[in-house]
Order: sequence, then structure tokens, then C-alpha cells
Amino acid sequence: MLIVRAPMYHSPGDEAAFAGWLKRIRAVNGVQTRGQNLHIQLRPGKVSTDEQREFRALFHRYGMDTSEIEELGRR
Repeated sequence: MLIVRAPMYHSPGDEAAFAGWLKRIRAVNGVQTRGQNLHIQLRPGKVSTDEQREFRALFHRYGMDTSEIEELGRR
């Protein structure tokens, strides 16, 4: 499970686009919004370098903290 602060969305479509891109990352099994946080359920096993890159790109695009992404490859 990866818990991160949700980004600031600019419209409902923006939020839907973010969720769509996040769910396209193969390592993601599901996503729930809980208050100000996103709870991202990850598939079992190590997150690949390509998957980390996708997380990093998406988080960067939405101005999110990427420090948790670096830890994913070590789990």
C-alpha cells in the first residue's frame, strides 16, 4: 500500500484523467481517496523500474512529492 497526499485537481475531468493514468500503471491494483490522501493498492512483488518511472512522471506532472516512489523498488 502506498499512501500519498492527493494532488490539487483543477476540474472533475482533471481528477478523472489523473485516476485513469494512475490505474494504467501495472503495479496498481486499486485506488481510494480518503480525505486528503490517496491509498494506492499495489500488486504483490517488487515495482519495476519502468513502473517507478511512470509513477514519478505522473506525480511530477501533478506537483506531488515523489520521495515515496524511490522506496517502491526496495520493497
